[in-house]
Amino acid sequence: MMLSEKELKSLCQTAATAATVAGQYIQSRFDKHYTRRHKETGHSLASQVVTEIDVKAQEIILEHLNSTIQNYDLGLLTEEAADDQSRLDKPYFWCIDPLDGTLPFTEKRTGYAVSIALIANSGDPVIGVVYVPDLAYCYTSFKGAGVWLNGSPFVREKAAVNDSICIYSDRALQHETYFEPVNDRLNEWARHKNAQIKYHSGFGSVRNALGVMTSGTGCCFKLPKETKGGGSIWDFAATRLFFEELDLHVSDARGGRLHLNDEKSTFMNEVGVIYATGSGLAEFIQGII
Repeated sequence: MMLSEKELKSLCQTAATAATVAGQYIQSRFDKHYTRRHKETGHSLASQVVTEIDVKAQEIILEHLNSTIQNYDLGLLTEEAADDQSRLDKPYFWCIDPLDGTLPFTEKRTGYAVSIALIANSGDPVIGVVYVPDLAYCYTSFKGAGVWLNGSPFVREKAAVNDSICIYSDRALQHETYFEPVNDRLNEWARHKNAQIKYHSGFGSVRNALGVMTSGTGCCFKLPKETKGGGSIWDFAATRLFFEELDLHVSDARGGRLHLNDEKSTFMNEVGVIYATGSGLAEFIQGII
């Protein structure tokens, strides 16, 4: 089954509505009391913390998407439910992160978002939707349609001469064994460009990618490692499509296609991820590896 442009557009609109309603609910709970617990996944606090808000937001999203799952025979992969492997059997599957950046949300700071994508069985996204609750920004895209922000075409800002090189990361980056040598090489590279490195730390993976996408010159990356983590499929599904539609760099850590349907695991630690505004910066990071 191959979805038509008309079907993709309709499904994208449904996903945008789902993300918006869930995001508005999330923001309404920002200053309220809610339960918080830890789940057994990944090796960082950011990957382990979960709240009742995550679960309710996922329920809201599925209320909007369940009919499409039945009508189009779609699979499903969500952060707050077990992987039922339907993503491996169906032509397409919804990939949902109801609250990416739960840690910054619980710490009452910016950095969180709702992410919904429709991914082909091949591991390539065909629909991407991200809603940023604290800004009321809704980014949408379906394959070949470009990227839209709140119903208008999204236009990237141009990099200025001697612009800062923005590195977006979670807090875990500075504790990785590779951080110091990578940081030294990045600063050396920036000096040759008469620029400086500027770190933006503490966001979730989705907001990190959006930070790069909206910066003049920037990148975010996760290098391969043995321990489980490095983000999961749902962390990169929607934003991979955004970057492709904007002709920006998105790949695994070695420059290959960022495959989003590995049958062995939903974690990305074995392959790593690179987002960058230009191929030169991405190739430099690959060279460090």
